[in-house]
Amino acid sequence: MAKTAKTQAATAGTAYQLLPVIGPSGGMDLRTSPTLIPPDRARSLVNFTLTEPGALVVRPGHLAFSTSSLGSGRIQGAQRVYLNTALPSANSTIFTIVGFSGSLYVQSDSGGWPTSAATAVLTGLSTATELSFPSDRDLVAVFDGVNLPKKSTNGSSWTRFGIAPSAVGPTLSSQSSGAMTAGTYDITFTYKDRDLGTESNGSSTSAAVVIAGSTGAIRVVATNSTDLQVDAIVVYAMKTSAGETVRRRASSQAQSAGTDSTIVLTSTTWTTNDEEPTDHTVPPVLSFGVVWKNRWWARPATITNRLHFTQLFQPQSWPALFYIDMPFERGDAIQALVPLGDALLVFGTTKIFIIIGQTSLDFEVRPTIASQDGALGFRSVAVLENGVVHAGGAGIWIFDGTTDKLLSFELEPAWRDLVKNASVTALAKVALVYHEHQKELRVAIPRRFPSGTDGEFVLDLNQTRTTQQSAWSATPRTIGGYVLWDGPETQAGNRGRLFSWHSSMAQLFEESVGTSANSSNLVAEYEGPALTLGTFRGRWNDCRIEYEPHAGTFAVEPLVDGFTLGSQTVGIAGGGAEYGTAEYGVDTYGGGFSRKQAYVLFPLT
Repeated sequence: MAKTAKTQAATAGTAYQLLPVIGPSGGMDLRTSPTLIPPDRARSLVNFTLTEPGALVVRPGHLAFSTSSLGSGRIQGAQRVYLNTALPSANSTIFTIVGFSGSLYVQSDSGGWPTSAATAVLTGLSTATELSFPSDRDLVAVFDGVNLPKKSTNGSSWTRFGIAPSAVGPTLSSQSSGAMTAGTYDITFTYKDRDLGTESNGSSTSAAVVIAGSTGAIRVVATNSTDLQVDAIVVYAMKTSAGETVRRRASSQAQSAGTDSTIVLTSTTWTTNDEEPTDHTVPPVLSFGVVWKNRWWARPATITNRLHFTQLFQPQSWPALFYIDMPFERGDAIQALVPLGDALLVFGTTKIFIIIGQTSLDFEVRPTIASQDGALGFRSVAVLENGVVHAGGAGIWIFDGTTDKLLSFELEPAWRDLVKNASVTALAKVALVYHEHQKELRVAIPRRFPSGTDGEFVLDLNQTRTTQQSAWSATPRTIGGYVLWDGPETQAGNRGRLFSWHSSMAQLFEESVGTSANSSNLVAEYEGPALTLGTFRGRWNDCRIEYEPHAGTFAVEPLVDGFTLGSQTVGIAGGGAEYGTAEYGVDTYGGGFSRKQAYVLFPLT
């Protein structure tokens, strides 16, 4: 016969049921319920750093770098630019360029602007689009996707990127004093910037002239260019009556004052055999670009799956047929470009293509079979050691040239919330940066779960290697983008500094400095694992804390079934004299703090 079921009296253990917390060294995990989170993980980890495993350490703060704000509104782009810096010297030109409200400003290394009125070095750009600042060792350009690109060699003077040819051909007349033989001549001219060695194509229309005798000359009148970078006129000629089919360089001189320049050709012995340039075409309107394999590469504003590139070693020459149409599927568009060794990664919205270039002369476009996602915008990519991190619609990934690996597995609820609720325009402004000095990947987003406001996710690379899992934390920062000083800085202490700009004020802030939030309290939040009793009732009595005395405040707030039982403050200052600050007789105690313990009794209710 089966045994009869009997009730059993409830018993209580004689010892505490402990919930050990060994420190959030594993970072946040938003996918797992609090009762299943392991003791080295956190449900919420805001403004805490993972640099010291086994402890809650508040991350370094941030301070305003710009001495003043240019105004309310978002900075459209900023970049640290290094020109002529093969060997850091007095000839190096290093500056920080900032784009705001359709104008460009140079931010000094001390945080000031050029004048008290913050005079712009360039105006007339789009006020609504993001600004891209590709650069090589000689010049930096600005692309806004609306206007023709501009360029500068010093940050303060900006001219057109490329030189447009004259739409009017030269005016020719024969002269009697010279050594030119009889015949018919065809002549054009180009504009030239002697400083950079840049030259335009030939004038749009050519002119012909006939010399009757054997001692003639040709007077060439060329319309001057209004482009400030042009300082010379180059004349090209050919003798069509002698069967010549290519115009060659005949003479050049500085552009004269006034509206026209006059050049007299007296000999058919051309100065060089240089042919008239025909591929020095000015670039179209461009949205963003990079420099790779001794060429500039950029996406145009209109045909968004097209990638234009320049002539070899000629950044201002964009031949009309020098482009690649990326074979994207489903109407995709180029979202970002990342040079990586012999490969140029081309990110679409959902796919990655690779352009392989073993030399600067031959290129091959290859699809990636194992790429899982694309990029949200041209700032949502960052080179991280041996791979490229890219933020796409499905998460944050690292691409090693062959396959994608998901880094944001622990952040899935937050990323789904972001993509679902943020606008396409806002998502396109998601910014990534790898701060090598702190070994942190930082991701600025317009919506952080669960707050629903601006924020930032931070991946600690050291802890990720140690724990073999993505070690994420968060900040409540309102960041529009980053500026990293990662080039050949000439001033000691400058290399590795990281700056950010606010999403609603035109001002730069320096990251990972100080202990405050720009002179305000830096509030850090940690929510760890929890106990579960199933169908039983239980009582949580207390918690014990070990701390190192420091300034600031610390509070404990227990939650039961999501309801708070109130917050209790723990005096972490130590309550007495601290080493290094108190005097004994005439001597000061030695440096260093001892650790202490605190006991917090929870409410019985």
